[in-house]
Amino acid sequence: MKQRIRHILFQRHLLWEFLKRDLQSRYLGTAIGLFWSVVNPLIMLVVYATVFGWILKARYEHRGIAGGGIDFAFYIFSGLLPWFAFQESLMRMTTCIVDNSHLIKQVRFPAKTLPAYLTLSSLVNQAIGSAIFFAAVLIVSTLGAAQCQAHWTWLALPLAMAIEGVFFFGLGLLFSTMHTYFRDVGPMVSVALMVIMWGTPMLYTINMIPEALRPLVYANPATCMILIHHDLMLFGEWPGLGLWLAFIGIALASLAIGYAAFTRNHADFADLL
Repeated sequence: MKQRIRHILFQRHLLWEFLKRDLQSRYLGTAIGLFWSVVNPLIMLVVYATVFGWILKARYEHRGIAGGGIDFAFYIFSGLLPWFAFQESLMRMTTCIVDNSHLIKQVRFPAKTLPAYLTLSSLVNQAIGSAIFFAAVLIVSTLGAAQCQAHWTWLALPLAMAIEGVFFFGLGLLFSTMHTYFRDVGPMVSVALMVIMWGTPMLYTINMIPEALRPLVYANPATCMILIHHDLMLFGEWPGLGLWLAFIGIALASLAIGYAAFTRNHADFADLL
């Protein structure tokens, strides 16, 4: 029992060290360092506001928020924040075992630490982007330049991100295992993410989709995640119970499948690398 507790504590400290090193290495050698984590989402928000609000003058009517401009940019931004976290974590986790073969070949290295710290790293960056989103909404709503406002539902965002973390981690365990056996899995994931992105209501609203195609969009596992973030961050509404249950079910299923696949096969990883 004591050995098990020491092992868990070791993994906790190891996970923190990997996470800290990853966040620092992203911008190693740059003049402003980790501040790029703030600059990147801020630039992204300005770009979307310019393209959709000024150049394309996008117009839509959806759940009480109408018109183009900054409102549409906020709609896109609130969906892309979890999507980029999902995309980044899955692409990096898929190849994490192969990329860290020197660690995997060490007998006592806890391999699950690799997808775990990559999941946390993507969520940290999403949290920074979300803080930029909240600040922008507060500033713009104060100036009266948009209909978006601050909402109490923002407080529930950590809950949604915790479920995200389970979802990402489970997929990371599964796809990192598959990629260790079949090296074509990495490129396939990149292509699949591009297809899934355009099948997720982020750059358009759900009511723009023809009725016949909506079941396909709802079957997309990323759709629940994006719709929950839209409700909490943009519309100030509590997502429906069905949406929560679907997202939790998807997250738990991914964790169960990924954990089983990883645990069953991780002993063979060193021989495959």
